[in-house]
Amino acid sequence: MKLEVQLRGLDGVLETLKRLPPEVVSKKGGPVLASLRKGARVLVKQSRDNFRAAVAMPGKTGITDTTGFTEKQIVSKRRRMPSGQKGERIVVTVNAKPHPTSKGKYRGRTIRANDIAFIMEAGNSKQPATPWLRPAFAAKSQEALRTVERDLVVRVDRIVKKLAAQNEGK
Repeated sequence: MKLEVQLRGLDGVLETLKRLPPEVVSKKGGPVLASLRKGARVLVKQSRDNFRAAVAMPGKTGITDTTGFTEKQIVSKRRRMPSGQKGERIVVTVNAKPHPTSKGKYRGRTIRANDIAFIMEAGNSKQPATPWLRPAFAAKSQEALRTVERDLVVRVDRIVKKLAAQNEGK
């Protein structure tokens, strides 16, 4: 399952970023990455809330427990952009850590947190689907975008003021 959002309508901010010195756009991502991370936190929080509610629903087949381990593995991560594209990319995903209640192997491999989370999302022959990620995206995507927009403007303004103050002394 893949949901992708591209920010549009930030032409003024993008033009300002292009005019900034190269020091601002670093391998660490600069203000764009920091703003994307802040927006992703909105989605992570809602995803965790939804997952917790899905686990509490009746009718589960023992795939989940109440330790909260899988819920804590819902995170945002920086990923490479697809080939031929430039920019920053943050994804909301589930860490593939072995689940502590996994007893042995299932179909030749250890049960991991991401296996449990995505079985919950999509279902299987023994477990009906209980979506938690798609509803989180539907509920909070606009709020996450607004968070990115606001935060990016604030960060760019802060950098511009800092650079202006440095240039005054020259």
